[in-house]
Amino acid sequence: MNDKSSSQISIRRAVIYAAVFSIASYAVAAGLALSTGLFAVNIFADPILNLTVPLILLSIGIQVINRKLGPIFIGLISAGLYAVSFLPFIAIPLIIIALIVEGVTRVMGYRSLKAVITYTAIAGGLEGVLSTLLALYMVKVPAPVITSAYIWTGVAVGMFAESALMGLISFYIVSYLIRAGVIK
Repeated sequence: MNDKSSSQISIRRAVIYAAVFSIASYAVAAGLALSTGLFAVNIFADPILNLTVPLILLSIGIQVINRKLGPIFIGLISAGLYAVSFLPFIAIPLIIIALIVEGVTRVMGYRSLKAVITYTAIAGGLEGVLSTLLALYMVKVPAPVITSAYIWTGVAVGMFAESALMGLISFYIVSYLIRAGVIK
């Protein structure tokens, strides 16, 4: 096989893996949101739910793909799923985050502990904060709620910390799968 055909095969495989992990993450996020009903109580609760198992699945997907464009494939497929569900306040940030995470992974790599925690914290924290801001804007929440620096500082720190923890968990899951021979 020449390099071009093997590259195309790996791109196809990357797209398939991205689709599998994006759909799994989306399904878990939908299940969590619907089963808990917390999104109806508090606009901050839904992003916090998305920063648990769904974020772990996306982080594992990036590590499994382990190649350039992997984060972009995952981000675009995930954004498409949320856009079809009429959730633009989640879809729009996912496209931005995919580009940022792609840049981070090209510099830091895909599977080292430092890289996984960094890009998962960035992805989850930004998704949480940006989707919450867009949701607040779309439902026309009064300005004092939006402009409270104390609320946003606490929420942002919490979302980035939670996302970093999910990165640590996903790193250890993938490390185990590599040692077990499930992932190359």
